[in-house]
Amino acid sequence: MGRHILKHVFAVGGIYCSFLTWGLLQEPLNTRVWPNSGCTFQVPYIVALVQATIAMICGLIYIKWQKPVLSLSKFWTSHTRDMAIISLSQAISAPLAAYSLSYVDFLTYMLAKSCKLLPVLMVHLIVYRTPIPRSKKLVVLLVTVGITIFTLDGHKPSMTENDVSESSSSSSLIGFVLLGSSLFLDGLTNAKQDKLFQKATYKITGAHLMFALNFFLIVWNVIYMVLVDRQQLAKGLKMLHADPEISRYLLAYACCGAIGQCFIFYTLEQYGSLVLVMVTVTRKMFSMILSIIVYGHQVTLWQWVGIVIVFTGVVCESMGKKNKAKEGNIINEEKVKQS
Repeated sequence: MGRHILKHVFAVGGIYCSFLTWGLLQEPLNTRVWPNSGCTFQVPYIVALVQATIAMICGLIYIKWQKPVLSLSKFWTSHTRDMAIISLSQAISAPLAAYSLSYVDFLTYMLAKSCKLLPVLMVHLIVYRTPIPRSKKLVVLLVTVGITIFTLDGHKPSMTENDVSESSSSSSLIGFVLLGSSLFLDGLTNAKQDKLFQKATYKITGAHLMFALNFFLIVWNVIYMVLVDRQQLAKGLKMLHADPEISRYLLAYACCGAIGQCFIFYTLEQYGSLVLVMVTVTRKMFSMILSIIVYGHQVTLWQWVGIVIVFTGVVCESMGKKNKAKEGNIINEEKVKQS
């Protein structure tokens, strides 16, 4: 019994420690104006490349430690095309989310990325034409209302700031288009992962996904920077040379993300998706609160109301999963992507 509790604390504590630290590192890495460079580190493909490289190495170590029934070579030959397609949507989603931070504040970004149900439902409704249950429609309504309250109350115009307000509204719209596109691609990724698990003839583990998806993320990011945007690589290297502190943030951020993925898959395999969902929801709440405390974000009363409404919707969705678990119909919705 004591050993079981220790394993549980180890799994949950690992997720909290790695992803709370990951969240605290993500904000300055993406939004801070670095002193010597004089600009933000807006090179999302380099960030994604470093993170994918470390995560792929961790995934390979995890496979060697886990020794799954399905060998890596057999998984590779059977699912190469699936991994390439799934990773492509991830490779596009992450930079869009990073670019949105130029137009929306970090708390709005975190709040939107906390709502995994929204993009999943969007994909099932638009792509697969799946009917949406009434309970999920209610959750979507709560989340939408909460984000709207949070955003609008954070952009209240004063009587002497009409021009600034119009410019801010336009920027916010661009930010939400980028963020919404990223969320839609996240939903597409999750939906494709669900299909992969359903049609698999052998048990696919998190370690398989972690290695293969991150391998293809490296490929896609390298292709983009070589064929489309060579300036991004040059800009990134120049900033890393001018501000060496960025490299420390970047490596720590990537390591926390990779270790966090290992803990997510360990928790999923040991305790199931119900425990993982509840840990993920509370972790995202604590991440927002920690960001507010550490970085001194000013949050109004109505914005707190918006946050509470959003997480009420997220908790309602988690409780719905709890009921499904009791019926023996647990659907795995927590894969490689972190809030």
